[in-house]
Formats: sequence, structure tokens, C-alpha cells
Amino acid sequence: MVSINNLDVRFDVEGDGDEATFARLFEKYVRQWHTKQEEASEREHRDREERAVGDRPEV
Repeated sequence: MVSINNLDVRFDVEGDGDEATFARLFEKYVRQWHTKQEEASEREHRDREERAVGDRPEV
């Protein structure tokens, strides 16, 4: 078994300040999160409609 007790990760970005780098990465991951939330909401809506098929009154 291998244990990592201390990990230091550094990256060098040319032309971008820390704030610009943060904003770019934040936007990327917020978009991914938002997409997953939208997909989950759509699945939930679709599942709710499928479960309700037999419960709908005839018109």
C-alpha cells in the first residue's frame, strides 16, 4: 500500500493572472455541474410522467 502524506501541485499559466485562471476553471466546472443538474431534473420529470401514465383520468 502506498500512502501520500503531502502533495504539492503547482501549475504555471502564461498570460493569465490568478483571478483569470480561477474564473476560467470555475466556469468550466460550474457548467459541468449545471449540465448534470439539468439532466437529473429532466430524468426526474420523465420518470414522474412515466409513472403517472396509468393514473391519468380518461378525457
